Order: sequence, then structure tokens, then C-alpha cells
Amino acid sequence: MKTKRKKGIMRLVEIAGTKRWLLFASMTLAVLASVAQFVPYVAVYKILEELAANATDLSRLDKELIWRWGYASLGAVFLFGVLIYGSSMLSHVAAFNILYEMRVAISRKLARLPLGFFTERASGEIKKVMSEDVERIELFVAHHVPDVTSAFVFPLLLLGYLFAVEWRMALVILAVFLLALSVQASMMMRSKAKKQYLDYHAALGRMNASIVEYVRGIQVVKVFSRSTESFARLKKDIEDFRDFTVLMAKKFALTYTGFLTVLSSTILFLIPVAVVLLTGAPSYARYLPTVFLFLILGGGIFFPLLKLLYMSGYLNQNAIGVEMIDDILDKPEIQEPPNPRRPENSIVEFRDVTFGYTSTPVLKNVSFKAMPGAVTALVGPSGAGKTTIGMLAARFWDVDEGEIVIGGVPIKSIGTKKLMRNVSFVFQDNMLFFDTIEENIRMGNSSASFREVRQAAIQAQCHNFIQKLENGYKTLVGEGGTYLSGGEQQRIALARAILKNAPIVVLDEATAFADPENEGKILASFSRLVEGKTVIVIAHRLSTITNADQILVIDKGVVAERGRHAELLDKNGLYRRMWDTYSESRQWVLSSRKQEDGNAVRGASWSPQPALASCAEGRGHA
Repeated sequence: MKTKRKKGIMRLVEIAGTKRWLLFASMTLAVLASVAQFVPYVAVYKILEELAANATDLSRLDKELIWRWGYASLGAVFLFGVLIYGSSMLSHVAAFNILYEMRVAISRKLARLPLGFFTERASGEIKKVMSEDVERIELFVAHHVPDVTSAFVFPLLLLGYLFAVEWRMALVILAVFLLALSVQASMMMRSKAKKQYLDYHAALGRMNASIVEYVRGIQVVKVFSRSTESFARLKKDIEDFRDFTVLMAKKFALTYTGFLTVLSSTILFLIPVAVVLLTGAPSYARYLPTVFLFLILGGGIFFPLLKLLYMSGYLNQNAIGVEMIDDILDKPEIQEPPNPRRPENSIVEFRDVTFGYTSTPVLKNVSFKAMPGAVTALVGPSGAGKTTIGMLAARFWDVDEGEIVIGGVPIKSIGTKKLMRNVSFVFQDNMLFFDTIEENIRMGNSSASFREVRQAAIQAQCHNFIQKLENGYKTLVGEGGTYLSGGEQQRIALARAILKNAPIVVLDEATAFADPENEGKILASFSRLVEGKTVIVIAHRLSTITNADQILVIDKGVVAERGRHAELLDKNGLYRRMWDTYSESRQWVLSSRKQEDGNAVRGASWSPQPALASCAEGRGHA
């Protein structure tokens, strides 16, 4: 059930409240800093007042009073620096702790969400939430909370003091400020600010997603000589974001300029009032310090409050960003069983399983049983549902109808951690984290010794190339580290699976990036990985599964055929057609034909080479 959360600014306050004592201390120091900041203004006024009172006879000046206010002003400036530093430190400690907890919470949530969530969301959008939207919370907690306190307290102290000194001129300042606020309020009301910020976030999210997609596909872009100009989606999203921000700037320009103009023109309203009051004052000399005080402070008294108006824009962005964070945190997770059960063995059974990522089923009434010590191969056209079957075996999604049973226990009754300990995956696209090769392999078993890691690497046929690297097993790989080929990454992923030693193994085209020489080595290492285990192989190279104990031919989400290799060939159905096509494709090699003048043509033709097929077929048996 979706958690009931507060919205907008109140949600930001709720998040900040998790570190309330640090922030309370920060706000207290900010208030004291505002008081200290106020002291020099009072000191200047008192000194001017003393000078004005004794302008005709300076010998009557109270020098002690002047020195006292001077020392008080100097001490207040020093104290202000200490207090504002302490306030900032406390708010930043609170902010960074909140950011850490928020990112950890999102990371843990993402780990518990079904993979369907990631197919619906572009990685750029998720990246924006985890980096930009979370980072904005730091701006609110570390800066806005103490700054809002100072921005409120300091002008209130000054305005209160000015009312005590001369209420008529203070009233002019207050009236100008209220006029400026009314201009700002009319702008926000007419512009439908929340919708503008929602549209801004949507445009920014689309642009981020396109940038991430472009960077990931840069190899294809370069190979086909494409530029950013011809990458239509990226160009369009960047231009849309540009056009939107320019439109917003134009929309707010006039009223925002009017607001700043009114707020900055306080002195223009004060001067005529000051002239009138000076004219009616009994003593110009006695009244001049008051006029100077208002002229000095009147022009800048509300500029601290200008921070609040800037903050209001950031607060709206923060509030919308937090809504996006909460949208992830409130997504329904795969439910854990209240009373987890332990599977009795590693038999995997699909019972009339129907499943779809949307309302359209991808699998329909799929039933089969994968036994320990046997290899079950899934073959079929692309998009038939092979990979989906493999992932459902580890409960990456919950099925719509039917059930999946492991070791006599419905998969929904097995705890996620226990289930993950029982299943190993080797994907076609393997992810290496920015860490050492040793730690990337050790992900299969965090408690494994280096000797066990090394042994797994040897079995996965990756020990030799690791030793050739400058730092061996301590070499950093992943994004920002040493580049490894697709085949090398696959073998490291295979080493992880070997080290994990789970009773159920799912291989999704695990030799996709291997060259012919290493494919044979990897297939040989599979015999050690799968010994005595329940193995589900998703294969496109049919030569790699000819010895499988059971082959399931998946077509349009159903099991169209099942049996061993020879049996399926005899049926003369879809598998036979796939095998014939596959065999024919492997019997053709690229060759150059000669022109009559003896020069090789620039084009190429295909000629049969039966020996290649026989070698491949022999190599394909694991």
C-alpha cells in the first residue's frame, strides 16, 4: 500500500526534521549571528547621535561612549563570523547525513523493485533523481534553513529598531516592501508556478535521458559517422529544454524587473519624507543622524529578504524533486513472504505461467520442469520470451497467472535473500563495477578468500589475461577503470557465478562476446559450473546446446516444442528450420574473388566452407 506522505514544503521540512536537533542548534546560532550583525548599525547610529549632539562643541564629546560602541562593533563582527561558521557547519553536517540516508534509501528501494520499473524509466531520469533532486535537499537543509532564519530575524530586528527611532519613516520602508511583494505575488499567481516547475523538471528529465542514451551509443554514432545534429532525439530534447527556459525567462522578465525596481527604490520614497520631517524638526543637527540611519539602512534592509524570494523558486524545485524521490520510494515492491520456506531441492518448475510487462502477455501458459544435474535450454526467435522465463525463475517479476515452484515451494513463499543465494545469473550484457577485478569476482561470495577468487578465475578462463594486466587482480575496471573486451567481461561474470556456487544457474547467451578460441574454453568451464546443478540456458548459438538434456522451443510466448536435439530434428518443426538456417549460415565464409585482370575487387562474395561448420560443431559440445 502506498505510504501517505506530506507534500511540497512540508515534506521538505519533514525530511529536515530527521536531524532536528542539529538544525535547531544551527538556527539558534543563526539568530545570535543576526543579533551580532545588528550591533554595528546601532553603534554607528549612537556615535552619529553623539557627534550631532555636540557638533558645536566637540570638547563635550563622550569619548568613552564612542570607544565603547567602537569596541562593541568590532567584537560583534568577530562574534558574527564565529556564530555563522558554527551555524553553517551544523547545518551542513545535518544535510550531508540526510543526503547519505536518502541515497541509501533510494538504492535499497531500487534493489527491491521489480525490473519492470527500470524498463518503464529511462536511466537518465533515475540518475537525475539520485543526483540532482537529492542534491537539492542539501541546498535546502544546509543553506535555506539557517539563511531563512537570518533573512527573517535580521530585517525584523532592524525594522523594529527603526520603528523605535522614527515610526513615520519606518512606515514608508514597510509600505515599499509590501508593494514589492504584491508585484511578486501577482507574477506567481498569473504564471501558475507549480505547473511551470513540473514542466521544467519533465523537460530536464527528457534531456538527461537522451544525453545518457547518446553517450552509451557513442560507438554506433561514430561508426556510422553520425553527429549530434543528426541524432534527432537528443537534438530535439536539448532544443525543447532551451526553448522552455527561454520562454520562462521572457514570461517572468517584466514583473521580476518591476519587483526588483520597487524593492531597490526605497530611498526615492524616503528622501521626500525625510525632507518634510527635517523641515518640521526643532533641530536639524539632532535629526540628521536619524535621516542618515534611514538612508543607509533603507536601501538594503530588505535585501536579506530577497534571499527568501530566490529561495522560494528553489523550494518549489526542491518540492517537486522530493515528489519524484517519493514516487520511487512509494513504488510497490516484490512482497516478502510472512513465513519464508526453504526449498527442499533445486528443481525448478513452471506451472501454467502467464506473464506480461503490460496488459499484453509475453508468456502464455508456460509449463516445464528443470531438474538438478540436467541442462534445460531455451531457444526460439528474438522476442519470444526466453530471457523473461530465465528472469522469472529468480522472481525479478511476479507472474500474472500460474506459479513457479522451486524445490517444492512456490517462489513467492521463498525469501528474496534465500532465493538469490540459490540462483546464479550470467547475463549477455555484464556489469562490472568501478572496483578491482578481485572485488568484482568476489561479488559472487563476499567471504571468499583470494585463493578461491583466483581458482574461480582459472575455471572461468580469465586468470591468464588478468595476470597480464599491470596490477593483476588489483586492476580497477568498470567505468573509469581499465577497459576490458566484451568476452573478458563475460568471463569475469562467469567467475562470479562459479564462486557463488548456487544450485540453480541461469545462462543468458553467456558466450555472446567470446571469440572462437575462448568460446571453447568457456564452454569447457561450464562443465565445472553446472555439475550437479539445475541449469537453464538461453541460447542463440544452437551448436552450444546440442547435448542439452531438454530443449524448449519458445515461440510467441508458448512452448512450441520440447525434447532433445535429435528428437526435435526428427519432428521437422520450428527447431529443425532454425537448425538448418543456423547450419547454413555457419558454412559460408567471406572470400575475395578475382577480376579478370588479377586484381581483387573491393566487394566480397560468400562461398561455402563445410570444414568450418564441422569444426564449430565439434567445438560447440560442452
